[in-house]
Amino acid sequence: MKKKLFLIFIIFFSYHLGNTQSKNEVTILYLLPFHITENFDAYRTYKNSDEIYQIKQFEMIGFWLGAKMALQEYEDSDKKINVVVRDAVTDVNALRKILDDSISMAQVNIIIGPFYGSLFPVASEFAKKHNIIIVNPFSSRYDFVENNPFVYKLVPPFSSRPETIEKTFLSQHNEYTVILWGDSSQSAEFQAYRYYFTEHNIPFREIQTLSISLNEKNRNLIIAFFDDPTKVVHSVHTLINYDTQSMVLIVPEKWFSISELTEDFFNLPYLYYFTNCFVDKNNAKAQQFQMDYLFNYEAPAELEAYSYQGYDITHYFLDLYFSNFNTNKIQFQPLSYQFHWKQIFNGGFENNKTRFIRVNNLELEEVK
Repeated sequence: MKKKLFLIFIIFFSYHLGNTQSKNEVTILYLLPFHITENFDAYRTYKNSDEIYQIKQFEMIGFWLGAKMALQEYEDSDKKINVVVRDAVTDVNALRKILDDSISMAQVNIIIGPFYGSLFPVASEFAKKHNIIIVNPFSSRYDFVENNPFVYKLVPPFSSRPETIEKTFLSQHNEYTVILWGDSSQSAEFQAYRYYFTEHNIPFREIQTLSISLNEKNRNLIIAFFDDPTKVVHSVHTLINYDTQSMVLIVPEKWFSISELTEDFFNLPYLYYFTNCFVDKNNAKAQQFQMDYLFNYEAPAELEAYSYQGYDITHYFLDLYFSNFNTNKIQFQPLSYQFHWKQIFNGGFENNKTRFIRVNNLELEEVK
């Protein structure tokens, strides 16, 4: 019975495709991990939305609900949008069966695939062969963009982060002592900072244990890379014993989900983090979207549930298509993304705009 309900859900939002399409018509394929064929406990009770979204069948439901709201905004326009929704999980053969369906795939112009990365090369190769743009929402893999001009990679590269720090703080390199605060495992992000600062002749130090001399003339610009909760809590306790007015601290976004951290951390005077998506809750359009989402679904829109991302990606790429891929003609402003595209040589497009956020008086504000 549960499987039938999910099948009805998919079919209800899939529309019959015509043989030809006008310039004002587009067909968009969503490949979403609905896990239709897998069982789940429909009678279990859940304490909050976080628990609900951890269920496989619902982990991308917020993305689809946000996408539906974007599609609804075209209902009274002169544009015709055909929508196909398919369940794509980890089975390559199942994905190939979807792509080989000549009837549903005949007119597809856009593929939006927030599915698992192991399947993306298969869908990407299909898109390249048939001149279909394909949107890669959540993967950071650069190789997905190489040699395929139809791919749009939304996650900015790690190199955009040290570049942002240089523009924000390091116009004069001697104003700060730059410190890379890592651990024994040097992540790809850590290596990106090391490479960028070396290439741009920006002096920096590497540490694993916080031991900063308070007699240093410059302010300390400390960039942390670890997110193990035990080390984070211990490090923050050590950190707040220093003169925090003389330092800037840039931490991983994951630190903010560690419940053991106290207000002493959140009240640090110069506390920052990077993120790929950010919603300004004071933005009038974001507030309206939240109200509409609540009205439609009786649940709040959440970044963690991909509600905003589904809306933004759908609306933006439909506008991009109808503007003949001229980004200067797009009037839509995403609620959670900023897109600055850079085309890879012989490849697709990579968004290089990361979001840099300051925690100020317990409020989040974007550094412009």
